[in-house]
Amino acid sequence: MYKFFLYTILIILYLGLAKVLSPSEHGVQYLQNAGGFSKIIKGNQSTVILIDTHATGFLIKTYYQKFRVISGYENVEELIVRTSKEFAKKNLNHIGLSLYRKSDELEEFLPLPPGSLYIGNREFGEWKINKKGQTVWKFNKVFKNFPKYLGWGKFKPDMNFYQQMRSSISLNHPFYGPHKEFGPGGKITRRNFPHFFKEERMKKLDMKTLLIEYFKENF
Repeated sequence: MYKFFLYTILIILYLGLAKVLSPSEHGVQYLQNAGGFSKIIKGNQSTVILIDTHATGFLIKTYYQKFRVISGYENVEELIVRTSKEFAKKNLNHIGLSLYRKSDELEEFLPLPPGSLYIGNREFGEWKINKKGQTVWKFNKVFKNFPKYLGWGKFKPDMNFYQQMRSSISLNHPFYGPHKEFGPGGKITRRNFPHFFKEERMKKLDMKTLLIEYFKENF
């Protein structure tokens, strides 16, 4: 009888902690998989860049991802959505990449460097020959802030980058740059999206530490 009572108390505690430590999801859109982007992103000539991902909740996890949405002629915005566990884990290696692009009613879901939608599109810029004789992409003046929004920093894509990217697209392979400059291991992504790579976020807490912190905050 005592054991039954103890098990009942443990189950109630388990469900209670899970509920308390899992935040409310009211007002947050849900993304089951990449196909759901079309319902969330309405602007044309849009690219969606994954800039953060995390899980909350003590025993029952809830997964969230943060995206930067850039539309060709509209404002840049950041969007937080709740996602499925599968989609969140699938994209852990795609931080800093564009997961979704929409142009003229066409949709693309292959993970690519941010800005891949605009490179080579004369509506947004043109190819220029620099002092070193390299052919590089330059945005038109009206889009001069795009490199900042895209997380490029001082990076300027050249024709070699563009051709390799197009080759990866034709093979349906994710592209991280000729030298893997983009993504969680890429120097460009790590430099321009530093929040995700802060040391304290990389630490994993054990169950004992989580319990101690929970009871300190709530009792």
